Amino acid sequence: MNNGINEFINMHGEKKYAEIVILEYNFDKIFHYCIPQDLKDRISLGSRVTIPFRGKVTTGCVVGFLAESDVKNLKDIRQITDRKPILTPQVIRLTKWISNYYLCSWEKILNYAIPKTRRAWLNKFDITDISPQKPPRLPEDDKSSDNEIIFSAEEVKEKTLLKDIENIINNKKFKTVLIRGNDFSSRMKIYLRCIRKTLKEGRQAIVLAPTESHLSELAGLLEKEFKDNMVVFDEKIDQKAKYQKWIKIRNSQVNIALGMRSSIFVPFDRLGLIIVEREHSSLYKEERSPRYNAREVALKRAELENIPLILSSETPSVESYWNVHENNFLEEELNTGEERENLLKKTIIDMTQEKSKKKIISYELQQAISRSLKNKRQVVLFLNKRGFSSFMICSQCGHIPKCPDCNTSLSYHLDIQKRAQLICHNCGKRAKVTDVCAKCGSKEIRPLGMGTQKLESEIKKMFTRAEIRRLDRDSLIKDDDYRQILEEFNQGNTDILIGTQMVLKGVDFNNVDLIGIISADTLLNLPDYRSGEKTFQLLSEVISSFREISFPKEVIIQTFNPEDHCIVALREQDYNYFYQKEIELRKELDYPPFTHIIKIVILGEEKEAVKQRAEYLISYLEFLRKDKESAEFKLLGAVDMVLWKSRNDFKVQFLVKVKDLEKFNQAFKKKYDKMLSKHFDQKNRLTIDVDPVRMI
Repeated sequence: MNNGINEFINMHGEKKYAEIVILEYNFDKIFHYCIPQDLKDRISLGSRVTIPFRGKVTTGCVVGFLAESDVKNLKDIRQITDRKPILTPQVIRLTKWISNYYLCSWEKILNYAIPKTRRAWLNKFDITDISPQKPPRLPEDDKSSDNEIIFSAEEVKEKTLLKDIENIINNKKFKTVLIRGNDFSSRMKIYLRCIRKTLKEGRQAIVLAPTESHLSELAGLLEKEFKDNMVVFDEKIDQKAKYQKWIKIRNSQVNIALGMRSSIFVPFDRLGLIIVEREHSSLYKEERSPRYNAREVALKRAELENIPLILSSETPSVESYWNVHENNFLEEELNTGEERENLLKKTIIDMTQEKSKKKIISYELQQAISRSLKNKRQVVLFLNKRGFSSFMICSQCGHIPKCPDCNTSLSYHLDIQKRAQLICHNCGKRAKVTDVCAKCGSKEIRPLGMGTQKLESEIKKMFTRAEIRRLDRDSLIKDDDYRQILEEFNQGNTDILIGTQMVLKGVDFNNVDLIGIISADTLLNLPDYRSGEKTFQLLSEVISSFREISFPKEVIIQTFNPEDHCIVALREQDYNYFYQKEIELRKELDYPPFTHIIKIVILGEEKEAVKQRAEYLISYLEFLRKDKESAEFKLLGAVDMVLWKSRNDFKVQFLVKVKDLEKFNQAFKKKYDKMLSKHFDQKNRLTIDVDPVRMI
């Protein structure tokens, strides 16, 4: 697409030709079409049109206009599909940026952003002759002057917090604010205040939440005030309802949109504010193509539309907090009350000091469970993995073999001959499995493995009279099982609930006085440079499950690595300590935010075919290294290439580390389409993930 004036010309001149992305074919290419005279006044950026293509009539999206074209024998656009463009010019620009940044075709991201439409819906919902919308009437208590503060000094210690954010809203310029704190009600009051001010200015707001449960909680609170002026895109919404709500937004019938990651594309044309709740969540990353991160897209959309962005989190992503330290973001901190901290006891159990090295439950945790049951309280035992971990650990000193280059744990694998070996999933390095710990010389080194089923069995042996239930995906056989298990626990009929992350959704913790984290090490030692960050964030979320504390409660964390900076930071609930230690490691090993990572995966049914395509891709990247227009980069996994079986496919993975991502992507995309069509198909698939949140 042409830059500068040609990108959106012609807003003032004659529209002779349209630049169109065809939506029904996977081409990363723009086609030129003539605009018939009778359509010139109606066609706009973001319009869907029907066009002739290769002897058929297909659908395309208008992404630009030209005064002249060097393509001969151009065909005419047949008709405009929608009465009003389905996307705004700003969203068109945003999708182009996503295509370039995340190395996906423009067609792919446009199809993702545009809601699926049936022809019968067009006339039913696509109405433009509606009366202009009046600014929504604000609640009675908001008719006072803008200087009125709705927080007490006890709720927010920093007196300037609200004023800072209000000033940013008033300035109507691009600025990112990171709100840090675990007080959800205080965050919610800030959201409400900011949305009110935005609406007062005649502008619109998008609010993003990472999960259905968080979305439901936000929607319930926002609907009390803005019910008739907002739409919610929840997980259960069908395509017809989604299209209907989309058209309401496009026709300015509502001014607030609330949803999960794809709601960042809603076509507000007077957008004034974006809020991203729990910005650190990995669920903002789309794991299927186009593999975008909604937090980064929100940041780009706010920049393109020159509006404020509010990010919030109890445990911000390292990248976001680094931006605070680089003065790119403004930080505002909400403090938890001292009374809450005094009632919550956090205990770290060093499992290397346990007499029985094979014991799952420490003596101290066993005693704490007994006390809770005696006091008629409930217990939640948290274990992140359903199945078995895949790394070696010394139960004498807690040492875990790691890759010397990547600082991630070496994964425990059995080859076809059932021989054990340790492999780095980042760079491919291999190591032998030894019987002796390299650090302390102990022979107590073994694969760490324990699932929720094994834990349930052990707990039942210890507490024979207790009512014990397990909540993970393996325990849910019938559709109603999830609701039934939660209902039994919330009604007090279950004494001990064992589960994975699922226990954080829907469990009533009011009568719970003990949470036991069985093994912090299962997360801490994933072969992922983010393992420390993920451990700190997830276990902080577990601890924060005790949102309202009216009586003493305890969290017990079992680990073989009590001195790890993530565990120390958890015990002290000190995010700053965690960040300082983590950012030092990232800088030393050249990980984000100091570089970008691109994960490249090849999957196929036949081992040799996967290997051949992997070798071709390596040669393509080595050719790119010599291209003067490309950026410098490191390629990991090519020298010690590892092919392993993943379900029914063979899999090989490479990592590219590059600082100048834009320059690298421009060079990479030059022959990417040709390579893709020539060497990859449904049987041999190539996936490219820019800034991945999962390394394996």
